[in-house]
Amino acid sequence: MKLKWKPKKLTLVIIPDANQSVVRFRIPHLFAYIAAACLTMLLLISMITYVMHSHTLKQASELQTKLSGANQQWSATLTSKDKTIEQLQNEVIQLSQQADQMKTQVEEMKKLENDLKSIAGIDAKPAATEVASTQSGAKSEPAEKQTTDASSGIGGSPNPASQEAIMKLGEQTLASFTALHSEVKELQTSFTETKQKVADKQNLLRITPTLFPTTTKVITSTFGYRTDPFTHRPSFHSGIDFGARENDPVFATADGKVVSIGTDIFHGNNIVIEHSKGLRTWYMHLNKILVNKGDSVEKGSTIGLVGSTGRSTGPHLHYEVLKNGESTDPKPYLNTNRKDE
Repeated sequence: MKLKWKPKKLTLVIIPDANQSVVRFRIPHLFAYIAAACLTMLLLISMITYVMHSHTLKQASELQTKLSGANQQWSATLTSKDKTIEQLQNEVIQLSQQADQMKTQVEEMKKLENDLKSIAGIDAKPAATEVASTQSGAKSEPAEKQTTDASSGIGGSPNPASQEAIMKLGEQTLASFTALHSEVKELQTSFTETKQKVADKQNLLRITPTLFPTTTKVITSTFGYRTDPFTHRPSFHSGIDFGARENDPVFATADGKVVSIGTDIFHGNNIVIEHSKGLRTWYMHLNKILVNKGDSVEKGSTIGLVGSTGRSTGPHLHYEVLKNGESTDPKPYLNTNRKDE
């Protein structure tokens, strides 16, 4: 006997309402399995989708947080950068102003050097007629005056400077500082040379008999030919007579060394001082000698007292300048007062 296999079916009963007829559906078992499998797959896919969505949301949240932090950091960095740029721009402006002030100071130093040369009698270059101008074209005032006037306040309409203008100002400032560096180096060299020239000039002045030899400037007899006061005959007077009072001080007219002191019937008590460049000075008719032979004397120091010793008609100082052993007119040398006058 052959057995026939019949597929089993499931009956699905739907009861809409108590008064309505029952609806029956017969579903094969295979279809039920397939539906269950599909439902299971759907649930599995839903769970996987949910998990992936949750993970994605979490990653998105983390990325959003990181992005927000990066934005804040970037914003802070940008703000700091802007502040740094603004600060650098202000420093460029300050450096430009300092360059202008340095220009003025360099010009003043040049003028001072010229004045120093002029005072010392050294060849001086013509001074600049006006000080260096600022970048804006206005004359720059001395740094001291600018500092003093700064407390009086500043103002004006707001005109923001462009980046291009600041860059150009920076280039001009760099060029100014480069030029100033060169000028300052030249000025240093020039000042060193001027200092040496002034020192040489001062040294020459110290050893040149330019000082008046006594307190009076009254000349009673000049250098050259005259009538002799004793013989009343024409004679040559080899020095200058100063009509000083007895015991007035007699000064060394330049730095030097006492090479001779003595007394005789013509010159009376007298002193000879040797200087340099072949120059000697001779002081005669002294009442008293206050130095010794071999002494080094400084310009303006007291070496004796006025008197009337030797061939003299009364108290006076006979003063001579000898150049290479020959008497020369002392008058061209006499252009300086004593240091205490």
